[in-house]
Amino acid sequence: MKKLNQIWGTALVALLLIISAPNKIFAQPGGYVSNQEFYDELAPYGTWVYDEQYGNVWIPDVDQNFRPYATNGYWAMTEYGNTWVSNYPWGWAAFHYGRWRFDNYYGWEWIPGSEWAPAWVSWRNGGGYYGWAPLEPRISINAYYSNDYYIPDNYWVFAPQQCITYPNIYNYYVPSYRVRTIIQNTTYINNTYVYNNRTYVAGPRRADIERITNRPVRVYNVVNATQPSRITVNNNNINIYRPEVRRDANARPARVVDAAAYRQQNPNQRIASVDNRRGAGYNPSNAARLAQTVRSEAPDTRVVRVNSTVDGRGNANPAANGNRPNRTFTPGNIDQQQQRNYDRQQAEQQQQRRNYDGNRPARGYQDAQQMQQAREQQRQQQDQQRQQQMQQAREQQRQQQDQQRQQQMQQAREQQRQQMDQQRQQQMQQAREQQRQQQEQQRQQQDQQRQQQMQQAREQQRQQQEQQRQQQDQQRQQQMQQAREQQRQQQEQQRQQQMQQAREQQRQQQEQQRQQQDQQRQQQMQQAREQQRQQQEQQRQQQQEQQRQQQEQQRQQQMQQAREQQRQQQEQQRQQQEQAREQQRQQQEQQRQPGQRPVRN
Repeated sequence: MKKLNQIWGTALVALLLIISAPNKIFAQPGGYVSNQEFYDELAPYGTWVYDEQYGNVWIPDVDQNFRPYATNGYWAMTEYGNTWVSNYPWGWAAFHYGRWRFDNYYGWEWIPGSEWAPAWVSWRNGGGYYGWAPLEPRISINAYYSNDYYIPDNYWVFAPQQCITYPNIYNYYVPSYRVRTIIQNTTYINNTYVYNNRTYVAGPRRADIERITNRPVRVYNVVNATQPSRITVNNNNINIYRPEVRRDANARPARVVDAAAYRQQNPNQRIASVDNRRGAGYNPSNAARLAQTVRSEAPDTRVVRVNSTVDGRGNANPAANGNRPNRTFTPGNIDQQQQRNYDRQQAEQQQQRRNYDGNRPARGYQDAQQMQQAREQQRQQQDQQRQQQMQQAREQQRQQQDQQRQQQMQQAREQQRQQMDQQRQQQMQQAREQQRQQQEQQRQQQDQQRQQQMQQAREQQRQQQEQQRQQQDQQRQQQMQQAREQQRQQQEQQRQQQMQQAREQQRQQQEQQRQQQDQQRQQQMQQAREQQRQQQEQQRQQQQEQQRQQQEQQRQQQMQQAREQQRQQQEQQRQQQEQAREQQRQQQEQQRQPGQRPVRN
């Protein structure tokens, strides 16, 4: 009987939760949400940016080491294949719907999608490593298996195959500077899972992981959560919110940044950054500046577009304007969606009261009774809501206690697993060292083969160049022969023209010479007179210069004699001062000697 009562109690609690929960958050067959769900739920955790190519994209508020499908999460095996379990509260959306891409200015951007998947990534395998990379937008699942699809190196994350099921797999990622080398030694994993006519990328097979790690792999059940929240793992279940999403043309973020306008206005505030050891990331301070721009009370309308508030299905929500009461959140009591519904009801009730107050003078006693009944019904509804919220709070408190117990058990298992991991790491270290030596030998062999191939290629290239050179020499000789013949003919023509011109020039030169000779005779006579005058002037100047030099020499001799006399006087004074100081010193020396009288001069 006691067990039956527990079952009935559990069923009653579940029924109350179903009744009180909003319809939009159910992920039941036939139920759906619009893409407005993404805009509303992810806005507190990042910034929506409008990109001309991809539309509205989302940039998360994370640290500078963030990489999608790498940071703050791990891989778990489910019926769909390898499923990414994220610890971010928004991980249910950004890692299971839509795609990621790296923008050179804004860094990692998430583009919303409407189809759920265990993870939108591509996989590689080889050389003792598993690798995965986010699939970019507009790329089909089958496209990345072909050689036409190129994934940048900074998209890839590699980890040892032994660690693929570790919850702390992030501690074993390969540094980014080794990624290019590992890619060359790996191939794509072509493993998919089909369910309800949908194809999912499954990643490494369970049997392959068990064979490589030499331990069983747990397969978790994917359980639908009833509301957007952090992904949780209880026993053998992965609880994740995954509703059916239908696109709504009217859905839009409440505030969105114009990507082109913000980039033009802040060319030096790049969010994206590249670290040689950590790969692609972003600048936290510039990311905070971007978030502050969109969340400002008075945003710059040239950069930020403010849309009218919309509900979960893309419809205008009039209750979100001036009549909306202040929202207060109590942990374990009211979630965000319930608070939004409560706010909407309060706004409608206030609107009813305003309508009543505006028409009260024209109403009679019957209207007053109807209003009294409406208030009574409203009070009863509020009492029911408070009871339901208290019931939910108790249920949430019980769930939190269960989660704490599970976390404690999980920590104990984690400690035990870490000890086993340390032992496995030592074994893996030895195995990696042997593998490294083997790879080094293979690399040397490959280098030798490449050198031989390069040597052969260079020899072939040299022979081809030699043949080309000979052909070019023959062509040049023929061209030179033709050029010489043309040049000879041109020279003959030029010679005849030059002779004709030379005779004409000679005649003109003779005439010019005759005229020049007449001019020269006149100029010579003029120059002779000018030279005579200049000679006389030069003689007069030379005489004056000689007299000035003699006077200067006499003055310098006098100054030299004066300086010499002055120097001799200074030398005599210095010697006299030196003698005076010497006498003074001798007197002081005699005074210091005991029993002696000072000598008087």
